[in-house]
Amino acid sequence: MTDVELPAGARLDDDEFVVRTSKDWGLSIKPLILTTKRLVCPSDLTGRSAVSLKLTDVRSVKLSKHAIGFSTIVVETIDQKPVSFATHINGAVVRSDIAATLDHVQRTAAPNRSGAASSPLGGDRYEQLRQIGELRQSGVLSQAEFEKEKARILEQP
Repeated sequence: MTDVELPAGARLDDDEFVVRTSKDWGLSIKPLILTTKRLVCPSDLTGRSAVSLKLTDVRSVKLSKHAIGFSTIVVETIDQKPVSFATHINGAVVRSDIAATLDHVQRTAAPNRSGAASSPLGGDRYEQLRQIGELRQSGVLSQAEFEKEKARILEQP
């Protein structure tokens, strides 16, 4: 997907691709764009503008439910205050997509940092399989990458 305009004049890197947008999630809020490298939004709920979070800097992605029909995604990073995005009724799907992409990005970057490919989001084997299945369906993982990750997960104790 290359026809997506990123907020605040941001541009995709040559090796960066759009995974999901607020339109894909059925959100009628400010543009929220998940790429293979970052999460981009013109502003968050605290009023911070031109938010662009590198996925390699994200520590956690949480769903916070409020009144009926309203929820937010809270993204915690290494060096910034938590960032919140309104997701309304589709919060669980948005969180799942961000977490699955984040898991893939951090797993593939982990050998470069620590030599171990552990899941930063934790979760049981079934959750990990579900996440890589979603990544495969959305085109983030190739069939070969999916099979490799599936085998790795199934070999875990």
